[in-house]
Amino acid sequence: MPVAGGLVDRQDVGGAVVDVDLQVEVGPGGSDGYPVVFRTTGGDETPGVMRLPPAQELEARAARIPDAVVASSALVRRALADGEAPVRELGRTLFDALLGGLGAGLLRAARNRAALQGGQVRLVLRVQAPELARLPWEFLYDTSEGDYLCLEVPLVRHPQVARPVAPLRVMPPLRILGMVARPEDQDPLAVRAEQRLLREALSDLVAEGRVELGWTEGQTWRDLREALRRDARSASVQGVLQPGGARREWHVLHFIGHGGYDTRAQEGALALAGEQGGTYLLSAGQLAMLVAGHPSLRLAVLNACETGRAGGLNPFSSVAGALMHKALPAVLAMQYEVSDEAALECAHAFYSALARQLPIDVAVMEARQAMMLARPGSLEWGTPVLYMRSPDGHGHLFDLTDTPGPTTQPSNAPGTGLQQAGSRLMKQRREEGQADLDELYTEGLAAFHTERWDEAVEAFRTIIACDRNYRDSQAKLTKARHSQRLNALYLAAMNAAGTRHWGPAIEHLEAVVATEADYRDARSLLDQARTEQLCARLREEITTLHRAGQWQAVLAAAEQLNQRTPQNTARAPDPELEAIVKAAREAAETSNRDQALKSHYRQALDHIEEGRWHEALQALDKVREIDPAFRATAQLTSKARQKINRTLKAEPSVLIKGLGVVTAVAFSPDGESLALGCGKTALIVDGHGQKRLTLRHKNWRVWRGEPIGVVFSPDGRRLATAGWDTTARVWDAESGTQLLTLTHDYSLTEVVFSPDGRRLATASWDKTARVWDAESGTQLLTLTHDYEVCGVAFSPDGRRLATAGWDTTARVWDAESGTQLLTLTHDNLVCGVAFSPDGRRLATASRDKTARVWDAESGTQLLTLTHDNLVCGVAFSPDGRRLATASRDKTARVWDAESGTQLLTLTHDYEVYGVAFSPDGRRLATASGETARIWQLEEGDDE
Repeated sequence: MPVAGGLVDRQDVGGAVVDVDLQVEVGPGGSDGYPVVFRTTGGDETPGVMRLPPAQELEARAARIPDAVVASSALVRRALADGEAPVRELGRTLFDALLGGLGAGLLRAARNRAALQGGQVRLVLRVQAPELARLPWEFLYDTSEGDYLCLEVPLVRHPQVARPVAPLRVMPPLRILGMVARPEDQDPLAVRAEQRLLREALSDLVAEGRVELGWTEGQTWRDLREALRRDARSASVQGVLQPGGARREWHVLHFIGHGGYDTRAQEGALALAGEQGGTYLLSAGQLAMLVAGHPSLRLAVLNACETGRAGGLNPFSSVAGALMHKALPAVLAMQYEVSDEAALECAHAFYSALARQLPIDVAVMEARQAMMLARPGSLEWGTPVLYMRSPDGHGHLFDLTDTPGPTTQPSNAPGTGLQQAGSRLMKQRREEGQADLDELYTEGLAAFHTERWDEAVEAFRTIIACDRNYRDSQAKLTKARHSQRLNALYLAAMNAAGTRHWGPAIEHLEAVVATEADYRDARSLLDQARTEQLCARLREEITTLHRAGQWQAVLAAAEQLNQRTPQNTARAPDPELEAIVKAAREAAETSNRDQALKSHYRQALDHIEEGRWHEALQALDKVREIDPAFRATAQLTSKARQKINRTLKAEPSVLIKGLGVVTAVAFSPDGESLALGCGKTALIVDGHGQKRLTLRHKNWRVWRGEPIGVVFSPDGRRLATAGWDTTARVWDAESGTQLLTLTHDYSLTEVVFSPDGRRLATASWDKTARVWDAESGTQLLTLTHDYEVCGVAFSPDGRRLATAGWDTTARVWDAESGTQLLTLTHDNLVCGVAFSPDGRRLATASRDKTARVWDAESGTQLLTLTHDNLVCGVAFSPDGRRLATASRDKTARVWDAESGTQLLTLTHDYEVYGVAFSPDGRRLATASGETARIWQLEEGDDE
């Protein structure tokens, strides 16, 4: 029995159904337009001329169609545009040019003849002009009917090819080879759902032995080639072999996946999976080459975007065109992008029509109608394009010579239980003519409401096969099928996730979300699965990078993994991964350390070569921080210091008259102001010695020669003073307003802010140092010596506090808890303390005529610096390289803080009680007699 594109010829009870063709051939364009020839089924030919707008205008209008089609869909993969108007306008232009006037009469006559003969009129379009072949003829719009033509009339594109293909004699079953390709780097598609729909649409024919459906084993071109080879080697598609080991010969190729058109190569392509991951673009020509080697193949269904799109100069440059040109007699392809939902509806309706034994062209028309009805307002029904080149124009592709017997369905296959009962009931009722379907409807309804979707679908399908209008079976079937697909995908996703197969889980969940965005918790599960997949990939990459010794890359990937690991997921530790990351971190630290060491050492050598001794010393200091014993660092450091030390000079720049004996000096943080403690008064002067503020304590009992403390806050807005009236006071450094008063039991000698300005520390003759809240005045700590406390200093990080006592000790305390950490002993009372800027060293001043430098962590004495009389105060320079001392031997001296070398001696007329470096280290302030002096420090060339 011959097959007309589907499985059998359509036949009526009263006789054969006769279809009527209207063939329209459009020749190459000329000055007067495009010649057209109309041919009818009876052999009549009528010439005509088709006139269209200028090519540029037509091209511009056609270019708007893809966006308009995609815009009409809610589920799309790319950018959207609005409006059906450009589609309808172009469709009207094409219809009027092709079928207006004479063509309209011929079309009307053909439709009337088909109606009288109980058949279907078919429009067969042969377009020789390449620039016209690429136009969307599927959108022909008939103004007189107020509708698109191909929703009622099958439209077949019949390209001009040299080799017609005769119908193939086929021993049933008709064999369909399915291929799914979903590369990881492509947009997600509901390919599993499409597979299920294809199986469902063909299930009856499979059961009857008329159709056999198989799938390629993988997604690569090798898998397709292996499936289409005709030898008897070991591999098979889904394990299906002919008796004796021979391969199946496939008759239909059904591709599900992504397609596209490469404008640079001017050729269409299918997106297959690459062997190393990602996308492998199989061009139209390459696909035709593979298919041409399988002569039994007659039809390709390409459920992929833009597989019907061709270039303007070559109508065979599309995937469909190439297959038609070299290999196949019929191809159903997509000329534009198509949404997942529209692709699913097209596949289901197309194969359902074939299952009802309709020809391919009619099946495509029904698919268009289903796409339009399922998605009101969508124009995607115009995306499918049917190409045919059969010799008689009717799509007779196969000649099924024998009637097959029914096949036995495996016991574990879908369709057991209610399906078998329904099939038996359907057969019985068809034979007996019974119409009572109440029992089956009740069973289907029960299955529907208990979410037994497989049984519900089979029940309502059986009912509809017997009576399409029975109650609401159509609506129930639609809902049940929808829920069946989603439930199957959801369960498959959960199973895959349970075994940590994240790729399949993601694929199933993407299909669910693409169909119904808020289905159960699919969206959150999809996000979690994607995160888990990324984490698994990162773990693999970390191992690979570790083997390659890419330590920084390992740490970067590990950080990404840590950031992306779900915090709410209980996860067992991965000792192997932790060991890899730890080893990489250690290796990276060693590598970075070595690189930094060599870089700083090289910089030091370059500076020494050019005589830049200060820069050289700074680079060498960085080397010493990493490894003091590295190469010749010690020798080079000594040489650089000698060069620098021989050049240090000081010139007095400002002389400031105090209001009594000046016992303390302190620069503001910006270096623009200087505070003086002198007798009963604290002064603030500018950099030129001009007085700005005078601040007084009350009831002072001044003993000449004893130090009075002054200090600015780190932000320079406040000034703290320590007086012999048993108080420390905090003042506004701009207005002089008193902000706070802190009281000891006896006279105070020094006060200091913490580095963050939030605390104050005070030293007193009541044998204590105390720590206060600098805002509220609340006392936080009390630290006790055996005798008077004369000096106090915070470490640069604010965590430690050093005190100087007349019990011959300097002590280091924890500034939070008050725990004593170190005790440093002199031979006489200690007058002052100061931390180095890096907090590693501590300097002390003593009446034993020495200043000493200690390791602030261990308490080891590093240096002893000797004066001719007691030392009153010490101060480190901001870079920590120098130490200034004040002494009653009438000198202030500057020393190398590393070697102890004396660099400078500044002689005064009276005892020197205090010293302070400016914030930039270029000036030194000294307090002596009733004056303070600011010295400009200069470093010149010793040559």
